[in-house]
Parts: sequence; C-alpha cells; structure tokens
Amino acid sequence: MGLIGRLFGGKDKDRTPHDPRLRQMVERVVAMHSRLRLAPRCEARLAAAMAPALSHIGELVAGVPRAHQASTAAWSTDPYVRAYFAAPDDINHVLARSRALHDFFDANPGASTAYAVMGMTMNERNTLGVARVGEQTRSDVPQTTLGFSDHLIRLCGVDEDGLREEVTQRMIDQIAIEGLAKVAADTSLREDLEQERALLATRLRLLERQGAGLRGMVGADEPGGAGDPGELARVRAEAEENERRLQALGPRSEVLSRQLDTLCSAFGNAGELLQVSSLTRRIDRMNVVVQHGVGDEAESHSLEFRVARVPGNPPQQRALAILKVARADLPHAANLLDNADRLL
Repeated sequence: MGLIGRLFGGKDKDRTPHDPRLRQMVERVVAMHSRLRLAPRCEARLAAAMAPALSHIGELVAGVPRAHQASTAAWSTDPYVRAYFAAPDDINHVLARSRALHDFFDANPGASTAYAVMGMTMNERNTLGVARVGEQTRSDVPQTTLGFSDHLIRLCGVDEDGLREEVTQRMIDQIAIEGLAKVAADTSLREDLEQERALLATRLRLLERQGAGLRGMVGADEPGGAGDPGELARVRAEAEENERRLQALGPRSEVLSRQLDTLCSAFGNAGELLQVSSLTRRIDRMNVVVQHGVGDEAESHSLEFRVARVPGNPPQQRALAILKVARADLPHAANLLDNADRLL
C-alpha cells in the first residue's frame, strides 16, 4: 500500500484520514480558521493536500543536524559551537536572554536538560588578512570571515524528537498562514464578504504575534513580539474575540469551499513556500573560510549549516541549529546583569 493508502486507510480520498499524526495536523490547521469545517469534506480535502507537504517537511526537519551541547566547555571542543558564538561568554549571554529557556525549566522542575531551536543571522564578510600561501606568510590575503549574530531561542522541548515534531508543526502553521493570507487578500469576493476578509486578515496578524509559523520560531526579534508575556495575553484575548466575530457571520458553503481550495493549493506548493538550504564552509578556529592551498587546512573543519527562508516583509534568511542546554549551564538573568554592571 502506498503513502496515501497508509495515511487514509484505503483508496477513498473522501474519507477522514486514519493516520493519527496527519489527523492532528489537519485539526491544527482547521483551528486557525474554524469556519472551514462548514466546507464540504473539509478534513478529507485538507488531508489529501497536506500528506505530501508533511513528507516534504519531514525531509527538511530530518536534515537539520543533531543537537550540540551549548556550554562554555563545549566552545573549546565543538567546532559548530565555536562557529555560532564568537567567545565562550557569548553563550551565557544568549542563554540568559532566552525567556523560553527560563520558562521551560520553571515549568519542568524535574528536567535537567532542555533542547532548543536557535535562530541566527549569518554574515559572510570579505576582508584582507594574514595567511600562509604555500611557503610564504602574507598579510594582504583576501579572506572571507563567517559570523553569527542576533541569536534567539524561542522554542524548547524535553527531548530532541519532540522538539523536531514541534518544528514540523510550526512549518505546517507557516504554510497555513500563507494560504489564509491569500484568502484574506482575495478581492474578487462579493462586497458582503468584506467584513469576513477583514476579520481573517486580523486573525492572521494575531496568530503571527502569538508566535505561530517560522517567524515566531527563528525570525529576528521585534518590539512587543511574542516574547512579551503582557502583550501575548492581550493578543490571545483579541484572538478569542476575533474568532467569536468570525463564527457569528454564519455559513457560506460555496465561499468556504473556495477558501478551502486556496488553502489546499498552498499545501500543494510546500516546496516553494518552505525553503531550508544547506551551506557548507571549511573554517578555522577564527571563523575564517579556508580555501584550498591558502591557510592551515589541518586546523580547519568542514561544517554544514542550515539556513531557512522566513517569510515577511522583507523576507529573512535565518540560520538555525538545535542546542542541548543543561539546567546547570543556564545563567540567571540577574547574575548576568550584575556582571555587566561591574564591567561598566
């Protein structure tokens, strides 16, 4: 039996999906715009579109390298950790700043370790530096340095497999957001549906402010974003009121079916909407890219990085990595501020 057969339990594409994981993903998407349940065969149509997308996402998530221990000790031994952080102390600053990590350990008092997704901006800069070329040491050698900045940790889990599943769900959310955005922008609908389009556009903004999708997971920080607890509570209240007003509009089966088709089309275009590229660089301990015949190749490592395209205006390119963080290695934010005061 093929993939579709396994997911649906047979060849009838109008049936509700039997695969529990696919059914869970369908429910997750429908919850974003629950009026879609009124469209004919909503769950079955969504499942048929989402099954290939889920397979594509599975390949992307599986391609992200295994977790790296985030600690000052690991900086000396793990070339990936040394590449991500310019100095050992930078690790403490990034960990201490992460509200998600602190909240995770507060909510899981028995957990000694957290797994986390870290998003970063990756920069390559061309400069002139000192390097050995053949038998000579020169100071005017063109070099490329690799650097990472704007480290953000917003997503944590108790184990790596569970965290990867959460990443999968965020990617599903992102496709749904893209599809629903097209629904909200469809100006060909009748004028009496203008209110519904406006409410749906508002709902999409609220979902993203709650941290849904890729931008909420690895995107660059924004003022008043999902990391602010007060703002998050207010946004949730607005989302509940928005949902109530949408439900009060009443059923429009034909229009909802058309909206569902637009959403299914987005999942059919998952390969274009979700892009995670692989970038390989050989770098030395100073994060200088080592070219063949230039520099000390014996003291360098070939590293593979994953870079995700994060939708937005403008879109962002964000490197991502999975970290393993021990509770004992998580600095208290207050201690970090005290250290900063002493340096001033």
